[in-house]
Formats: sequence, C-alpha cells, structure tokens
Amino acid sequence: MNMRDSTLLRMLRHHISSIAFATGFVWDTLTLKRIDLVYENFVFISYLLIAFTAIILVHAVEAGRITTGFLVKYRAWLPAFIQFPLGGLFSGFVIFYTKSASWLTSWPFLLLLLLMFVGNEFFRRRYERLVFQVTVFFFALTSYLILVTPVVLGRVSASVFVLSTVLAAFVMALLLQVVMRLFPQLYARSVKGIWLSIGSVFFAFHLFYFANIIPPVPLTLKEIGVYHSVVRAGDEYRVAYEAPKWYEFFRTTHGTYHRKQNEAAYCFSAIAAPTDLTADVHHSWQRHTSSGWVREERIPYRISGGRASGYRGYSIKSALSPGKWRCVVELDDGTGRGRGQVIGQATFVVEESEEPLVLVHDTR
Repeated sequence: MNMRDSTLLRMLRHHISSIAFATGFVWDTLTLKRIDLVYENFVFISYLLIAFTAIILVHAVEAGRITTGFLVKYRAWLPAFIQFPLGGLFSGFVIFYTKSASWLTSWPFLLLLLLMFVGNEFFRRRYERLVFQVTVFFFALTSYLILVTPVVLGRVSASVFVLSTVLAAFVMALLLQVVMRLFPQLYARSVKGIWLSIGSVFFAFHLFYFANIIPPVPLTLKEIGVYHSVVRAGDEYRVAYEAPKWYEFFRTTHGTYHRKQNEAAYCFSAIAAPTDLTADVHHSWQRHTSSGWVREERIPYRISGGRASGYRGYSIKSALSPGKWRCVVELDDGTGRGRGQVIGQATFVVEESEEPLVLVHDTR
C-alpha cells in the first residue's frame, strides 16, 4: 500500500466513523420506542455481544492468536468494531433515559450519558486498552440492565435497581473469566485497574441513584398540569383549566393559578410504563419559602403500565396560599426516605382573583 492509499484510507475511516455516528443516532431515534418490546432488546443485546466479541478479537490479534486474514490486514480498524456498537448503546440510553428524566434533578447523569455518547467518537485510540474497554462496556451493561430488569420483574423500586447493578457485576465477572482464560498475561497486568474501574462505576451508579440523580426508568411522564377541577367519568377525566399563554408551549396549563376564595387545586398527571409493570408514586405539593421548597403534603397512589398515553391520576390540595408552588411526581422506591426519584413536576404561581375566569373544559 503506497503513501497515497494510506492517506486515503485514514480519511475514509474518519468520515465513515462520523457518518455512522450521525446515521446511527437518527436511526435509533426513529426506531427505539419502548424498552419492553422485542426489537429494542434485540438491538441492545446485539450491540453488547458485538462489542464484547470485538474486544476479544482486538486482543487476539495483538497477542498473536490470530496471525493472518482480514483482521490482521486491517488491525488499525479494529478499535472501531468496539466503538460503533458502544456508540449505538449510548445513543439508545440517551433516548430512553431522557424520556424518563426531569432535567432539574437528573441533568448530571444525562450529561454524563451525553458525554459518553459524543465522546465515544473521539476515543478510538483508548479502545485499544483493556481497562478502558472494560470500563465503558460495564457502564453500558449496567445502564441496559437498569432499564430492562424492572420490565422483567414488573416493578420499579430501589431493591430492583440494586439487583440490576449486582446482576451487571455478575455478568461482567463471567465475561472477564473468558478474557482471563484467553489472555492470562494481559489479564494479570490489567486486573487491578479492571476491578478498580468496575468498582468505581458500581459505586457511582448507586451514589447517583440514592441522590435521586438517575431518572426513574422506565417510567415516562406524559402529562402534568394544575387544574381547577378534575372529575372522573367512566374511562375519561373531565378537566377545567386556564389555558397556557402562547409562549408557554411546554406547559399543559397556565403558569399562574388564579384562585377563588377557598378553591382547591388539582394536580393531574399521566405516567407511561411498560405493560404489566406497577409502581408506587406520590404527588408532593411543595411551597416555596425564603428557606427553599417546603413540602406541604404528599399523596400516594399506584400506577399500572400498558396504556400508551399514560396511567392517569390526580390529587387535590386545598388552602393554597398565594406564592410559588409546585406539584412534584415522585417514585416511591420503597426505602422510606420520604422522597424519591423525580418523574416530573409542574411549577406555578398562586394568585387570589375575584374576576371571572375563562376556563377550558376538556377530557383526558
């Protein structure tokens, strides 16, 4: 291969990587819908298997286990065979975790996922190192099992989360047995770094979870708003509310709740979950004071999955004083901490009003 061909190959490799990166994210956005469907799990598991197989092949070539053929001829491309499936995994995680996230509380973890996704494009040389490969793979494996284990067990809770991470560590230990048997010298040189990185990732996931930073996957808030009345009529909810302003395109109801004397407020939410999954949630009514947010009331109810537009529920809060309020939808993770992962929230301002209100009447 002459110098011109070598230069052309390097340019081609760079552009193929960038095109695959962009195309893969667009494809995942269009095709990945729900984590309880067969296709989505087939994609994630396939990516994990391809990535681990590529790790084995990279080191088989480097250790001289494979000495001829396509893999040896194009050994400079081998890290990309790890990079591409892991990029696909983090693309899917960004999509699914973002759906379940409240940006106000989960932004550190979402930012980390985004950095893992975008940074994956620039880590080609690091994918030649076993410790780095194992660290990123274990992060991806843990992220996937956190998504899918609640679906399999039909429950979202802290114990299910811990089980997910322990299962990820167990699977990773089994896969490392393969590495140890095939490449004993490489494993012996890297074993301390490998288990230190796995332990760090394991600890970080638990720290983020119990600090309520990891989104409550696979739950998704479809709708939330504060209403003047909510009445259930059969399978429908009849609601009355002040329409949001034209610039409040991100809101379901008006940002100001004009309260009549002794009028109660209704917080209505719809939470989507996979079929056969149940979860305990709370509506936490909170008032803003000079010392921060103070919880005034916490109202529990249980949701069931399977409804595309979300399981609907509401709570009522009377005696709302003028000022800034919010209704926070929290997951009850079963730890008894008195607060859980935030699924979403509606913030609004209460103002007294004697003027007639123009209300929109609708069904949900």
